[in-house]
Parts: sequence; structure tokens; C-alpha cells
Amino acid sequence: MEIPDLADLIWLFEDEPTQYEDLDWPVGLHSFRLRRGATEVLFSIDPFAGEAFVSLFVDGEEVAMLGNLRRLGRLSIDRGADAEGLVLWFADESQEPIRIRTKPSIHVTWC
Repeated sequence: MEIPDLADLIWLFEDEPTQYEDLDWPVGLHSFRLRRGATEVLFSIDPFAGEAFVSLFVDGEEVAMLGNLRRLGRLSIDRGADAEGLVLWFADESQEPIRIRTKPSIHVTWC
């Protein structure tokens, strides 16, 4: 799986990831959490396993969860003029990607 550098993900989510187990990037599960106002996104990835999870929270309550995302082909950071975010592309590119917008507000879209 093609992934951004850890430094780019830290820049995007504006914080160091939480690591589970005693493994260094890119092995093991790493979670990035970002809050803007009442909305929060939790993005977890195990690059070595090619597995990701996305949870969206509003006022501390989970409102959406996309788990066990497998067969990801690549992740890319979208640095547009008006918005920033992360795009999760599937290995089968005929499937629509999952988009996590982090700026100016948090928004998650999927098909």
C-alpha cells in the first residue's frame, strides 16, 4: 500500500498519533485524532496490514464508523486552495474513495 510519510499525516491531523503495541511506523496500528468545534474524526491505520478505520464524532457521540477498511491501494493527502484532507483509495480503483476533510471543517464522505 502506498502511504504518505508519517510527518505528513502528523501535519494533516495536527498531532502525534497514538500507537498501539510497541511497534514503529509503518508497522502496527496508529491513530490520529482531530477536533474542530463539536466535530471530531479518529483515523486509525495499520499500513503494514493495509487496514484502516474511520470514526466521526459530534458532541462526543460517535455518529459514523467505517471499520475494517481493507484492500486499500493508497492514501493521498489533498492540499487544495480551500480545503485539506486525506483520500483513501481502494486497490480496485473502480470503487469510490473515502475522503476525510480536515480543513476548514471536518467532513467524511464515502459511497
